[in-house]
Amino acid sequence: MKIDAPLSLPENYPPEKVGRSGSPIGRTQSTGVGEAHDEAQLSVDRDRVETLRSQLSRLPEVRQERVETVRQAIRGGHYQVSDQQIVEAIHSQLITQSPRLR
Repeated sequence: MKIDAPLSLPENYPPEKVGRSGSPIGRTQSTGVGEAHDEAQLSVDRDRVETLRSQLSRLPEVRQERVETVRQAIRGGHYQVSDQQIVEAIHSQLITQSPRLR
């Protein structure tokens, strides 16, 4: 006995055209029996953002104690930088400076 029932897999549906709002064009949004409806809502806590912004503005742009520690290590001859760290720094600098990649 052979059973050929059409399966309701996503690859069996034709692609949908999507409007500017992100919802499908020409298709009603209905939730049928047995279908789950997911919804997400995001909110911004403006007070929290302002508090963090204020805290950030009070931090020094340069951590002088860290600079001094590295400076002493360089003077003492025991500051080691791996080849991988050099490559990553050059790569990072090239990406941030390249007008094509922005």
